[in-house]
Amino acid sequence: MVLKTDSSPSDETIGLMHENGFAKFGENMKSMLHDQDASARSDAGIIVMSMFFAGLLVVAFTTNPIASGTKIGERAPEFTADAYNGNGWNSFEFESLLDKSWTWNSSEESPWIAVEFLDIDCGYCKNSATEVGEWAQMYSAEQWPGPDVVFVAVAVGFLGDHTRAEVLEFRTQYNNNFLYVDDLDISIAEEWEVSATPSYFLVQPDGIVAWNSNEATNSIGWDPKEEASTPLNGFDDGYV
Repeated sequence: MVLKTDSSPSDETIGLMHENGFAKFGENMKSMLHDQDASARSDAGIIVMSMFFAGLLVVAFTTNPIASGTKIGERAPEFTADAYNGNGWNSFEFESLLDKSWTWNSSEESPWIAVEFLDIDCGYCKNSATEVGEWAQMYSAEQWPGPDVVFVAVAVGFLGDHTRAEVLEFRTQYNNNFLYVDDLDISIAEEWEVSATPSYFLVQPDGIVAWNSNEATNSIGWDPKEEASTPLNGFDDGYV
């Protein structure tokens, strides 16, 4: 276990724990989200994101009320928007996915939430869309030994004026049979401080941000000046 603390009891404490510390989640739990830089990557050879749930869990807790935000350890901003669930567009509240009474000692297996911000004209989003759909099925299957993961795609309009029909065409084309939220006016993206796609977040059942692709420490990005892939921040503890 790697624990980073501060002497002040009011400050946030973040612990990074290897999978052995959470046996109840299953021995085969794969590592959390592994991201690539979302703003500039080569179509050839650079994978947008790999998702593994084994090796690392991020635990965030404070002695004071938790601030709202999208940094690791903050409470994810809640939103209400229209979303498509396969049967039409209906009002959706992000809060409906949360179990705010959840703790690491909870006996109930409340699902985690993977949130992807995507633009249907984003090449990197297209490249990863099929794999994300496969992950969504894998991490909710009965054979999966860990906690269920609910996937939510938030469709933004950074690269053009899209329509809901175009968003649904994208969803169908890549077999993304999970919730698609209409954020074509990018109001949710602004609240979540998302300025590039794809961007990924993993949210604990209680609504705390456990992982943010924009803060990943071992991301591989594409350097357009050098025309080569490059580590963004180096590796940290060999887990993240």
